[in-house]
Formats: sequence, structure tokens, C-alpha cells
Amino acid sequence: MSDSKAPLPTDAEQPQNIQLPGSPPPPPETEVRAPTTSSVKRGPLVDVDVVPEDPAPEALELVVAAKDTDNKRDSFDETEPLLPPPEFTQYVADSFTDGSGNIVSHDKHLNEDGKYYCPTFCPGFGSPNGYPSLVGEALYRFILEHASTRPSLLVKCKGSHTEWRTRQVTRYEDGKNITSTETYSERVVDFDFTLDVSSAILSDPQGAPIWIVGDKEAVHRGRRRREVDSPPKISLDRHDPPPADLEVGYASPTPPKRTWRRRATDAEKKASASWRERRENYGYAPWVLIRGQIRGMEATVDAPSDELRDSLLHSAHAPAEHGGQWYDDSFVGHPTKTLRDWADEYCASKRALKEFNFEKVVYGWNMGALRQAIEATIRNNYAYQEKVEVTFVTEGNRISIRADNWFSRMLSKKWLVVILWITLIYPLFIWPFWKFSSRGGGPCEVAGSAFALCRWVHLPDSVPGETVEEYTARCGNVASSSRGPMPKKLILKATPRGISQLIGKREGEWFQEWEETIGSLVRQRYSDGLPLAKPLGSDRSIGIGLDGYYPERDRLLRF
Repeated sequence: MSDSKAPLPTDAEQPQNIQLPGSPPPPPETEVRAPTTSSVKRGPLVDVDVVPEDPAPEALELVVAAKDTDNKRDSFDETEPLLPPPEFTQYVADSFTDGSGNIVSHDKHLNEDGKYYCPTFCPGFGSPNGYPSLVGEALYRFILEHASTRPSLLVKCKGSHTEWRTRQVTRYEDGKNITSTETYSERVVDFDFTLDVSSAILSDPQGAPIWIVGDKEAVHRGRRRREVDSPPKISLDRHDPPPADLEVGYASPTPPKRTWRRRATDAEKKASASWRERRENYGYAPWVLIRGQIRGMEATVDAPSDELRDSLLHSAHAPAEHGGQWYDDSFVGHPTKTLRDWADEYCASKRALKEFNFEKVVYGWNMGALRQAIEATIRNNYAYQEKVEVTFVTEGNRISIRADNWFSRMLSKKWLVVILWITLIYPLFIWPFWKFSSRGGGPCEVAGSAFALCRWVHLPDSVPGETVEEYTARCGNVASSSRGPMPKKLILKATPRGISQLIGKREGEWFQEWEETIGSLVRQRYSDGLPLAKPLGSDRSIGIGLDGYYPERDRLLRF
């Protein structure tokens, strides 16, 4: 045996790790290098200090890009490829339903700047060349979730009269009881009932169309006073460019798509109120332009595709005047500011009592003529004919998103508001703060959805310029009935696009079904708060199995 020491093993002779049975595998060997003097910070994915001996051009570009990562976090380059957008997670917001069926929410994420959905870092996030900011994403999704839920349409009928009566009153005066007779009036309610018309509202398989108010309509756009998004009328009349100071407008919380926003004039407020009254009275859709109104006051449709927008062309069903139409529905424009843009602007507002109101409207019937027909039926069966009230009420037609603070939540409780009025706190302090403070109220009433009672639908198998007679001779004019094989005649009309068919129930058809029921309820002095969904005697299952038996209305259509 030699006393000399054995030489150290070389790299090839290094002892190998021995793995025992049942032990975890050893970690993979990594090459250890001495630290260099490079001052470049390491990127998250690429070690910039380690460069291959013969790098490819793509590898060099990746190393250079990683070295400048810290400098590019604050500045975004258009040539740099974008990271994939963050994954969206559906959020269930806290909300409640008030006594009228409206949805109200004070949820935090529907009012804040979208931090719940934003990633910690995304190149170009929120910039014009990058992915759009998620400021109003939660609010936008919440509105879309409830926008297609149908509202309830009710007809409330009430009749009352005044009766004069006498009574004996005894008073104590000068130690004596004096009895006298006095006359007093008393209001007597003869009938009070409600008819439910909700079943006549059509269901759209594509969802209810979302409309955005016109730029020239005077509405609340996030501030206390009504505003419009259009230049002053004087510059339009003179055909001159507006002054330079007016072109700038005012700074919006989000980058606006237009530069105009100003306080509406009294004439514009009056015109907008008149337009809304006529639209509700005659049953026009929000995007229909009424004769005599200014172009730009009608609403636009925020449709995801042009196909949905084109389906609304020539679809209005409304009365005619002197043989001509009162309205123009040949054009449905694109909104200059979408629902998502308005949601972003609302979330960026810092007002303590801000509120975003999304309205659901029902159109398609001439409500003014229908109200007169119901009143005439009531008076024909009503003995007193003193005071008759017929009103159309829409319930569940509003989605309200309000600020997330204790002040706004307090004002959402009606009983508490009544107490504040009685104690004079509301008129002396709260109302002035809402009206005059820059941090006070800020309602935003710029969007809604529309539900049709009846409307015209374009037939795709028709030809432009074709008449109803030509289409009938080519394709026929009958359709199968929903109650059996009995043929039902279609209602058609010619439009510039071709032939359109009327779907839904017209107001005259609905009134014909309910006319006898209304008269019977008046004669019986019926009073009940529960709405009636079907007319009396509407059960047509009797005799339905008999050969040759048809309900009365179907018999008239058949013969």
C-alpha cells in the first residue's frame, strides 16, 4: 500500500448520485457560471446574461427586448406585440328589487374604476393602441344581463264620484248641548281594477335592441342639468364654423368621441319633452324620427352587428295622418357613443350621488287611441260618468346603479326619505347639495332597451319593388294557426326592401278581446288590486275536441 494520496477525480470521474429505492429523483443539473459585471436587470423569462455561442437573430431580438422591459412599462410601442387580453370572470353584483319591480344596485364594483378585473401589468393597457380599459366592464355586463328581461305593462282603470251627505253634530256651548246638521262631501270609488297586458309583449330571440339617446336630445348626461352633445344652433344656422373656444368643449373623464357637450336651452328642453310625449302616446320606437322633429333627436341602436340594426328598418307600426306617415324609420344610425363608453364615463365620475338609469320602453301600440276606446267603453257602462281614470303603467322598466356610499344607500330607502322631509333635513340640506354641489347629484339617463307589442318583420324571400299581390301569388298568404290546422291570413305591406309581415297583436285586436270584460267589470263595480291576465270567458278548451267547432273569433277569420 502506497502512502501517496490519490489524485482528485476529473469532471468525467465525478461520483454519480445514487438514487435509493423510494427516494425522489435528484434535481436536474444546471450549469453554474461565475457572475458577470453586467448591470442589466434580469427579465422575468430570459436570462439576459447568458447568450448562446451562435445565437439566432430571433434570440438576439428577444434579449434586447428583455433588457428594455423596465423602460417600456411606462411607454407603449405600437410595433411591440400585445399580450393576450386578461381573462374575464363573470361577477354577480349585489342588487335588490323595489316595490315597482325595478332593479337597484349599490355594488362597489359597478361604480369603481375596474381594479377588480385589471391585471397587475399589461403593456399598453388603457392606451389608444393597446387593449381598452376595463373601467366600466362590470357595469356594462350587469346591464346586458338584465336588459332583455321583459317589463310588465298594466292598464289601470278607476272610476269615482262625489256624494254630498248630511250628519248630526252635537257641540257643547254655554253649558248647553247644541245639535246641528252639517253637509259634507265624500269621494266614493265605484270600481278600481287592473288589466295585465304583459303577455302581448313580443320576445326577441336576439335579445331586446339597446338604444342610445340622440346627440340633440336634452337629457341628463351625468350632471345635474340636462345637456346635449351638439354645437350651438346659431353656428348651424349661419353655416359658419363654431368659435375656437367652443370647439374645445370641456374635458371628459374618458376620451370622448365628440367634442361638444353643453347645457340644453329652454327650446331644446321643450322640444325633447314634446318628442317623448308624442312617442309614448303614439307608440313609436325610440329610434323613429317624428315629422317636425330635428334630425339627431331620435335615438340610435347599439347593435353588435349590422344585421340586427337592419332588421329594425321599416319596422314601426304607428298611425297615419291624412294618408301620410307621421314618422321616418328608414334609417337607424350608429351611436357616436356606445353603452360601454357611457359605462366608462359613469364609473370615472366622482360624484357622491351619481346614478345610472337604464330604461326599458314598450312600443308598437297607439296608446292615445286605445285610452280613448277604453274610456268610451267605461262611460257606456258607468252611471255617474264623473271621473274616469285610465292610465298605462310600466313596471320593472328601470335598472338603477347608484353610488356605493352610505349617503346614497340612505336615500334609497323611501321611509327614511319621508322622515328627512318631515324633519326638513332633505329640503334644507340634502336637496341643495344634490342640486348645486359639484360633488352632488349626477344622473345619467342615456340608454335603454326596447320591447315591441307588434312590428313589421322583413320577409327574406321577398324581392325589392315587389307588391303584396305579386308576393301573395308567388308564395301564398296563409300560415298555420297556433291552435290547429286552421289557416290564418297574414298581414303584409310593401317596403323599399320588399315585403314585410306584421307580427304580434295589434291594439284593436287586444281591445276586441277585452271590451266585454271591461264593461262587465264596470257594471259589477269590481275593485281588486290583483291584475287580470285574461279576459272573462277566455277559456277556449270547451268544445275544442268536437269536429267542426271553432271559437267565435277563429270562425270569423275562417269564413
